[in-house]
Amino acid sequence: MTDSEDLFAVTTRSKLRGWWFFPQMMIASMRIRRQLKRDTQVVGWASIVASPSEFWTISVWNTRHDMQEFMRSGAHDEIMWLFSKWLRSFWLMRWRPGPNESGKWKGMTLGQGEPDYPGAAAANGKRDALLEKALEHLPKLKQAMAADGSVNYDTTVFARRRRAEAGGAGGAIVHIHTDPLKTVEAVMAMRALRKECEGDEAMLRAAVGVSRPGDVYLLAVWRDRDGVDRLLSSPQVRDMKAKWPGFWSNEWLPENEFGHWDGLRLRRARTRYAINVPQAALDLAEDPTH
Repeated sequence: MTDSEDLFAVTTRSKLRGWWFFPQMMIASMRIRRQLKRDTQVVGWASIVASPSEFWTISVWNTRHDMQEFMRSGAHDEIMWLFSKWLRSFWLMRWRPGPNESGKWKGMTLGQGEPDYPGAAAANGKRDALLEKALEHLPKLKQAMAADGSVNYDTTVFARRRRAEAGGAGGAIVHIHTDPLKTVEAVMAMRALRKECEGDEAMLRAAVGVSRPGDVYLLAVWRDRDGVDRLLSSPQVRDMKAKWPGFWSNEWLPENEFGHWDGLRLRRARTRYAINVPQAALDLAEDPTH
């Protein structure tokens, strides 16, 4: 169990221009993995190979500062300028672990209660009178400011808009940790689960990959949280829990997106697969009175 109640996860998906970049990407991934282990306060991480041209990373952090310090670090910074040469597409999503969790990941439970992003409106009348008056002409800053004058990233207009743009989508992650000799069997089980998911029209994308022998992952994105709930409560997942002692699953709630997953952008309805976010929801996210 982790000590923080504000954990967040970051997933990245890199699609190479061709399999011939596989060796370079593997070397870069190993460098980043070593630096994560040595120089950061990361809670947990995994590098996942889904195919010779598809790479995933998962990292879980206690604070935004820890994550940002790593992103400015040597190994990570050096690889970024090569992405335009290596990659066909890149997708990054920041998630908040949701309450629907089963098992443990690397000995930890990550599940958290329903997210609460309180605005500062509830604190009105508790601030210093001079500060309250000064904020009358700065409604967006006022909305993001706590009673003591501090600003919380999660209540800023930027953060609220990014969450609104995700359109109520949902994410799911499933992990099997088993004997390395059973890796192929675990991969086949995950692929069978993915195939079941593909029969649900609410599923947008899913990928299966291997982090290392004995560690297999499924990552899936759904139009809504109901789709995630159907997956994690399905008979197939129930059977997997019984069969694989090292089973873990968690619902992840989208918070911020960059790039695209083969044309999928949760933040905009730009393809027939994307989520149509009502403009009213985006307007509400910017409204300083909410």
